[in-house]
Amino acid sequence: MPPPTGTLVHELSQNWLGKADIAVQTVLLAIGFVAVSLRLWSRRLLGVSWQGNDYLIVAAMIFMVGRYTVELALILLCGMGLHAAEVASVGGPDLFVQFDQLTYAGDLLWITIVALIQLSILHYYLGRFPRQIIIWASYVTMGLCTALWIASTFATAFFCTPPKKVWLSDMDGHCGNRKMLHLGTSVTEVVLDGVILLLPSPAIRDLVLSRARKVALGCIYALGIGIIAVSAVRIKVEFDLDPEDPTYGSARKSLLTSIVPLLGIITACLPVLSPSVQRTFGTSVFSSTTDGISTSPISPSWKSTLLSKSHMEEPEIPLVTVTMPPMAKKLSELAHGQIKITSDWEIHSARNSARLERDSIRRG
Repeated sequence: MPPPTGTLVHELSQNWLGKADIAVQTVLLAIGFVAVSLRLWSRRLLGVSWQGNDYLIVAAMIFMVGRYTVELALILLCGMGLHAAEVASVGGPDLFVQFDQLTYAGDLLWITIVALIQLSILHYYLGRFPRQIIIWASYVTMGLCTALWIASTFATAFFCTPPKKVWLSDMDGHCGNRKMLHLGTSVTEVVLDGVILLLPSPAIRDLVLSRARKVALGCIYALGIGIIAVSAVRIKVEFDLDPEDPTYGSARKSLLTSIVPLLGIITACLPVLSPSVQRTFGTSVFSSTTDGISTSPISPSWKSTLLSKSHMEEPEIPLVTVTMPPMAKKLSELAHGQIKITSDWEIHSARNSARLERDSIRRG
């Protein structure tokens, strides 16, 4: 048996699960960076400062980079994706201690990232859907997400007493049931994700959208459903892990675990990208009040938005109405359809009955 070499970087060519994990996470992380960048650019195009949901999604992206680094270390240094016997023969038993330490850190980061994404989406709902029932439901759900975040963090951090026993199994102390902890946390996350996905449905159902916006909305919901499906599969994989071969089984779980927050970041950014997409591709097919902020230029008309249960319309009410005096109107009728230009005119304000005549303006 060859002596341990300390790391398993040279074994990456044989680590197919590890390479697949790195490839998928790298691609999704790059897409996430693009989505967050376009989101912040959209805020700049709209001329508005960052909102609370923007800060939350940026924080989630920063923590996601940290978790991506942990995943690389697990694969390259600890051989995640290889069988435990091969890892032990190459790196020795001390490598499993490092593996457990990195897994412990990755679990804590994952809990934080998911909570930040959920809170970002719910905070966006508060400004986008100003219905009382949605606002109250969003606040309640935010409270539940925060409570789950705190409870899951403490339960994971102090899963063993003392915490070092997580990676030092020979140390005196005791640990809880890992599978039950992950089951409770994961099932609750899936339920909350479903609630967040369905929460704005009453407001969305009452809107009349163009075909392009319906397609975009359908894609957002499809991604949301996909995240819930991946989370459900992750629960199944968690229960199928072989405790005698942790490095091999953890690779599949790690891949699914990383997909959930990365898709969550992308999904959270999609509703805000309309201005940047319009500027990039030169199309206005998706332009609308996607973020609750009008992107149309200022015009000499006052637009009032009327919301009803069945549709939304924006009638234009002109500020000024120009009409011809009775004498000019009669002359125009006598001209048999020809245009008659006179020097007399009147202006009536749409907001009151004040009358401005040419002679009064000249006298002023």
